[in-house]
Amino acid sequence: MIEGDHISYIKNCKTFAVISFFVLITLLFAGTASADISVSFDPSQLNVEENEEFTLDITIESDVNVSGAEMQLVYDPTLIEVVSITEGNFFKQEGASTMFSKGTIDNELGTVTGIYSVIMGDDMMLEKDVFATITLQAKDNSGITDLEMQNVVITNSAGDKLPITITNAEIAIGDVELTAQETETEPTNEEESPKTGQNSAIIAIMAMCCLYIIKRK
Repeated sequence: MIEGDHISYIKNCKTFAVISFFVLITLLFAGTASADISVSFDPSQLNVEENEEFTLDITIESDVNVSGAEMQLVYDPTLIEVVSITEGNFFKQEGASTMFSKGTIDNELGTVTGIYSVIMGDDMMLEKDVFATITLQAKDNSGITDLEMQNVVITNSAGDKLPITITNAEIAIGDVELTAQETETEPTNEEESPKTGQNSAIIAIMAMCCLYIIKRK
């Protein structure tokens, strides 16, 4: 009788270990799945005349909850200058209140630093929309310049830095032509957040323990 109970106990342990193993593997892959967030200029290519004023939108598209964004802009100050930056509707969806900073414009260095917007409340799932509109002025020179977003950070309410993909802009001023733009994106923040990395490590260790139990039994 005791031997039968022991055999039954071993079978139950094996069953539990197998089920636990597959559950943990599922959690491992679910925990390491990355968010899909794109931050892009619209349009990403533009031809303008010398001394012409024009605008570009920065759009954000996300499939996860977000609560804030920050970035800086870099450009060739001999070809263009930034006139103004205004907040778009991305973080204002569903009537949300935000704290927005248009940043500090330096047209001598060709930078705008400290651009950000934060929802005054919990993070939300938002539709694709405009984060900010940039008004620029072409100078009395012809040429081609990139308008780049740098140090871009998208976060949620937990403060996690979410994985993003950036598409910058290319601007032609005067009598020059842009070549057909290939899809050039800059993936950033691809690494796991510390919290996600720790959870993945714990799950992996537990899965190895389950395999060890199965082999031992």
